[in-house]
Amino acid sequence: MPSGIEKTFQLLANTDNHAVVPVLVDALDSPYTDVREAALSALLEQRHAVAQRALVQRWRNFTPVQRSWIELSGISLEIALRELIQSNDNEQFTLALEILDQVPEFELIPSLAVIVRDSGHAFRDPAGNTLVNLAANLRKKLRDDGIQANVESVRSRAIDSLGDCIRHYEQHESLPILEAFLVLVTRENQLLREAWNNPRHPAHSAIIRFLRHSSRPEIIELVLSSLTDMHPAGPVLNIIGLRHDPAFIAELTTRAQGSMNDTIRRNLSRLTKVAWAEEHSHVLDKLNGLQQAAAVHMSMSTSIGSDRLYDLLIIMAHSSHASGRLAALEELASYVDPKTNELILEAVSDRNSAVRAEALRQLRPRGIPGAIKLLLQHLDSPQLIVQDTVRKALAEFNFPRYLAAFDKMSPDAQKNNGRLVRGIDVNTQRLLAAELTSDASYRRMRALKVIDVMENHIDMEPDLIKAMQHDDYFLRAEAAKLLGHCSSSTAVNALRNAMLDRNVRVRENAEESLRKIAGNKFVPPTTESSPGEGRLKT
Repeated sequence: MPSGIEKTFQLLANTDNHAVVPVLVDALDSPYTDVREAALSALLEQRHAVAQRALVQRWRNFTPVQRSWIELSGISLEIALRELIQSNDNEQFTLALEILDQVPEFELIPSLAVIVRDSGHAFRDPAGNTLVNLAANLRKKLRDDGIQANVESVRSRAIDSLGDCIRHYEQHESLPILEAFLVLVTRENQLLREAWNNPRHPAHSAIIRFLRHSSRPEIIELVLSSLTDMHPAGPVLNIIGLRHDPAFIAELTTRAQGSMNDTIRRNLSRLTKVAWAEEHSHVLDKLNGLQQAAAVHMSMSTSIGSDRLYDLLIIMAHSSHASGRLAALEELASYVDPKTNELILEAVSDRNSAVRAEALRQLRPRGIPGAIKLLLQHLDSPQLIVQDTVRKALAEFNFPRYLAAFDKMSPDAQKNNGRLVRGIDVNTQRLLAAELTSDASYRRMRALKVIDVMENHIDMEPDLIKAMQHDDYFLRAEAAKLLGHCSSSTAVNALRNAMLDRNVRVRENAEESLRKIAGNKFVPPTTESSPGEGRLKT
């Protein structure tokens, strides 16, 4: 249950009678901590100028926790702070700036701008710092809370007041005003576009310097927005190529991750100088892998020249980040020369599977000797991306093509190509099974020969057993012969049943296969639960 004093202050906090304000103000000076804190909590509910003045004048008496209460309460101190910054009292002015650094009153931006543009004002410099901080906090509020009509209108008024100062920049040359303006505007601002496009504008040179060197996130964002501008200002677009500071490059490459649209590519193509891709490429070492990959792909859209691009790709091909190496190898695909071929061969042994896969993909298009042999060495890789790449690189070794040329091949070619196809084309077993059930007897018999040549007996065991039920005794006889390469109990049982076949050739082949299996040094299990279990490993 709340105490009597708590109930009293709750009542004072919730009343609309402004007569309670002086009572609460007096209670702020109580010798009792509980009373002071209760009075402060209640006073924060009162939207009255007297309450504002009381809080402002006692600011330095409050503890850090109590100041945070004021900050988080949402109470406006605009009236009281405006009085302080417009006074001629230096102590009062200093207090106002101190409070504004913790409790931002965005409506005071125009008033501070007037002070900062006055070159004779004693507190011009500290007021300038506060002005920039207010602008940055306002921009952050818009970013964090989304567009709100009341906050957006505050920003609009702030931009208007700062813009008026920019129009007369030669009269004050205040960098804080310029910085606050750049923090708040977007590239669509007409005054900004006039200033950065026109070298004769009073603020042109200062704006370009800010865009060239400022590490403020808002200003970096302003520069980078030119990449998506259909009609970007040339001086600003060039800054993207000139800047090479880590903060800027990190943000640039983070934004460029993934696919780039045509507008970005077109704007990048206008860059003939890209410091971060040329003499200052070492800055890319400070990026993570995805950022490095973005930098590589972005650089390829610029117009810095093939030789410089190649040098960058060689550097990035040896990056410590796999994504950077992968991006470099992808872009090196268009460079076919001994040096690049050697680099690709080295990358085949890269510790990262994606990089290895990309290197393997490029072996045959480059005409590297022994490419097929090298690809086959990676066919059984445990990494699926490597397996898939090898199969695509050897796509001509597919079953339909092999089957179509089978009868024209020499026995050695049938055997060698058959083993390749078996390992490369994952559809081999399915397509062979379809051939075994064809209506054409020639295709069925050819399928059996292919199985034998490929040495694919064990994989095709279930289909060979089915073939022994076919009406065609030639098919049954050859299937019985091939089952001699299988040693599972299912195959043995099928062959025993074939010993009762009405055709003598089927019976003879079944008997011969059983002898062959019996002579195998491995003894098969006595029972099987399915055709696929209990087979010998090959």
